[in-house]
Amino acid sequence: MNRKEEDVEFTGWANGGAALGRLADGRVVFTAGVLPGEKARVRYPDKEARFVSAELVKLLTKSPMRIEPRCPLYGQCAVCCMQNLEYPDQLHAKREILIDHLSRIAGLEDAEKLTAPMLASPSAWNYARYLNLGLDEEGNFSVPDRGGRLIRLEAYCPITADCINDALASFTFEPDSGIDEVELRADDEDGIQMILRGQSEKPEEEMENDTEISVVYQGPESSWVMAGVSTLQQSTAGIKVCASDSSAFLKNPAALESLCKKLSELFPDLSGVSLLDINCGTGFWSRWFGERCRDVRALMTDEKECEDFVYNLDELENVSLYIGTVDEVLPDLPILENEWVLIEGGTTGLHESEINEISGRLSKKILCIYEDPAILARDLKRLEGFGCRVISVIPFDTAPQTASFGILAIL
Repeated sequence: MNRKEEDVEFTGWANGGAALGRLADGRVVFTAGVLPGEKARVRYPDKEARFVSAELVKLLTKSPMRIEPRCPLYGQCAVCCMQNLEYPDQLHAKREILIDHLSRIAGLEDAEKLTAPMLASPSAWNYARYLNLGLDEEGNFSVPDRGGRLIRLEAYCPITADCINDALASFTFEPDSGIDEVELRADDEDGIQMILRGQSEKPEEEMENDTEISVVYQGPESSWVMAGVSTLQQSTAGIKVCASDSSAFLKNPAALESLCKKLSELFPDLSGVSLLDINCGTGFWSRWFGERCRDVRALMTDEKECEDFVYNLDELENVSLYIGTVDEVLPDLPILENEWVLIEGGTTGLHESEINEISGRLSKKILCIYEDPAILARDLKRLEGFGCRVISVIPFDTAPQTASFGILAIL
């Protein structure tokens, strides 16, 4: 395909951390590695498209906010796209991305006023408690580039906890090992779990492990504990939650402490509230609200996480678990007095039918905790279509140096 080059002035942020500008013909162009306020020469495919994704060829002017990235893989690795900004500028950029989505997609006319300042992560570096890696053809640990290809991880990852970086040196893989992906997790005591993922039902070969690192193999249908344990503990805001290898793991648990503190300030007395927790996962938020609310009814569709939830919430007698989709469970659940709904939307949000079911319950409050501003904005627009009103949006940074962050919306 033929490609064109053009000089573009970039004026804003797009979801995912790319800068946004316009080509000479008026089309919107997105380019990673550029900051708003900069002018750059970009290269893009010569085809008809309403929106254009372009690669950076050369910076023509530089923003005074631009700094030298810490990681040698910056510009290649697809993850840490904001290392060219000081951390306070990253927080401002993420809030701007959120406000844009709330205005443009959710249609909130007062999005700027409704959006609180971004809650910062306690640490901007070495905070991540898990790391996902691929293996290249030679068996080397690798990270994805912006095109989905693998780049060898030559040095340690600066956003990942030191204990995980140290563990990388303990293992090597042969070419054609049958392992497609490796995930490393760290618990409260810096204990390491390595999860190996492949297409075989069982590990294809034995692995020598002279360390205290736990090793779990995940095939398409089941898991095998090859060494150590299958479950790790994470603690934050005074709550301990265990997660097995098949359950979601908090990347930056410390980042939730400021959000929990903010919730305590906003709602100092929840003793009369009955909470309905949608997509409860391993149960962190069900536990936090369960210790404060009259009762919690939690819903999940993933039966793999059910055992973790039961273990984490077993001692709370006011918490009940229902397994099934929103459409399957909610019609049979009575609406309780002073019922609130918590939607743990993650990066996918809810189906429109699920939004319809929730909106029909006439809850006193709806709390949405999401990880993608575009998906949140879409679901907020749907909820507002049923008469719900957004009263506050609180962003909190879960992943410094990247474009990812969490959002709490209160309706």
